[in-house]
Amino acid sequence: MSKKTIEITPAQRVRGNISLPGDKSISHRALIFAAIARGKSKIRYLNTGVDVLSTVACLQKLGVSFQLGRYTVNIKSPGIHEWHAENHTAFNCGNSGTTARLLAGLLAGQTFISTLYGDESLSKRPMKRIIEPLSLMNASFHSTNGCLPLTIHPAKLKGLRYTLPVASAQVKSAILLSGLLAEGKTHVTEPVLCRDHTERMMKMLGIPIFKKKNTWTVHALKKSIPGFEYNVPADPSSAAFWVAASLLLPKSRLVLNNVSLNPTRIAYIKLLQRCGADIGYTVENRSLEPFGDISVSSSPLQAFSITSKNIPGLIDEIPILALIATQANGSSQIRGAQELRVKESDRIHTTITCLRALGAEIEEHEDGMTIHGPTPLHGGTVNAFMDHRIAMTMSIAGLIASEPVTIEDYSVVDISYPDFFNTLDKIRR
Repeated sequence: MSKKTIEITPAQRVRGNISLPGDKSISHRALIFAAIARGKSKIRYLNTGVDVLSTVACLQKLGVSFQLGRYTVNIKSPGIHEWHAENHTAFNCGNSGTTARLLAGLLAGQTFISTLYGDESLSKRPMKRIIEPLSLMNASFHSTNGCLPLTIHPAKLKGLRYTLPVASAQVKSAILLSGLLAEGKTHVTEPVLCRDHTERMMKMLGIPIFKKKNTWTVHALKKSIPGFEYNVPADPSSAAFWVAASLLLPKSRLVLNNVSLNPTRIAYIKLLQRCGADIGYTVENRSLEPFGDISVSSSPLQAFSITSKNIPGLIDEIPILALIATQANGSSQIRGAQELRVKESDRIHTTITCLRALGAEIEEHEDGMTIHGPTPLHGGTVNAFMDHRIAMTMSIAGLIASEPVTIEDYSVVDISYPDFFNTLDKIRR
């Protein structure tokens, strides 16, 4: 059977204003907190990619109802203390690691048996990183080699003190969410700062959570929080692809509207600015989540170096940064990125495989890569490896290459950005 393909032809420049999909990480959490709340909630500008819809489908099985409109989602929930499902209910998480890991934290303290499962890719991703700390809270799990499917048995949870061995917002969030149903206090220490959308949303909703130095503490949720309204800012990780296109194509300028400017999400912007990128942004701060417009113009760039301490803030942007590095002056280093081996694909290997197919000079390391630039890219055929960020990275490569780039299994972009190719067509010149 032939694979579905799309051909991306070279562009002279990109110009225009872009409205991006809602942030994926924030969308998952907004839905989850609307389910935790009792009563009616309204979420605007939700990301409607396949991953987020997996979270919707799972929450529906807990007695939460959703009405999805074009720009608004109305939610009605009985509240976390009144969730109900039949024993042995199976929750399909699709390709979404966020859905699986955050729901594991919430289901661990429920009174019914549940099973989380996902597609072939998600079933290979590590779940021990949540099983181990949640088990220390008295959660009861059964898994296959620490992967999905994951069966969760009823348990009375107890608070704990836990230091994250790997910087992971998903693991941190799973523990904090389980802490809402645990006896006593739950403390999570993060040696390296990672995304804090869960904590910000808890504060916004009046959930008892506190931070001292690098330790977050959450108390059990004794009474229900009321429903709320929330506007999801645009996704900065999706914005990164348009940032790259505007930087790398001559005489280009793009404005990206209402993008999340959470300090834990804009490390790639600050990195590129240090390399000579003409990127500016204005910050507005509402509902504890800063956002604003990003403007980007063509710029000559210098090589960069990324180390393990930088990776948590750049985890989603490494593939597109690798493409940028092929056009920067000098050799760029990306190290300490072992976590990329267990994403939707092995992103170290798939990024290198695709860029090499287009003529890039890259050396692979166990924990990253070295990219030599500037190197002209030629056309060719690449596979998306069922990874939305690889598909989008190769699409930007197609804009800057000398000949067309054909991408196999391109439709995987629907995971996070269903309108990606329409937007690409609108801005290219």
